[in-house]
Amino acid sequence: MSFKEKLSWSALVVTVVVWGFYFVRLAQMAADGTLTADGSRWMLFACVVALVISHAIGAIVAARSGPDADMAVQDEREQAIALKASNAAFLIIGLLLGGLSGFAYMYSVKHPDLLAGEPLSTAALIAVNGVVLALAVAEAVRHLVSIVLSRRIG
Repeated sequence: MSFKEKLSWSALVVTVVVWGFYFVRLAQMAADGTLTADGSRWMLFACVVALVISHAIGAIVAARSGPDADMAVQDEREQAIALKASNAAFLIIGLLLGGLSGFAYMYSVKHPDLLAGEPLSTAALIAVNGVVLALAVAEAVRHLVSIVLSRRIG
């Protein structure tokens, strides 16, 4: 397995675990009625820190587990894989953000009491977390497509 494939596997697992935890916990807080903007903000900050540290550890492990030749400049095959994976991620993020725009507005109008009756803060909370969700899903798709294409082509 090449360095780049190991890095993609690491990034895929870290992305799914960290953001999976974040959104499950966010849904639990919303269901319990304990969801606040401050609680969401601190949990988001903690998950970003965990994500950065986990990615750094994954990169170090991937770099130490293979020869230095694996970390060389990308060849045409790797560039094509990266381009196709990025195109898939861009499509996913565009679709998710477009759907989020309508959802945030409709949800904040129908449920203005989510955050103490302030529809603007409700819409902002939904929008921020929707963007984070869209980015996390797009990154997971990018790494998954990269892994699949590396296995298929390589």
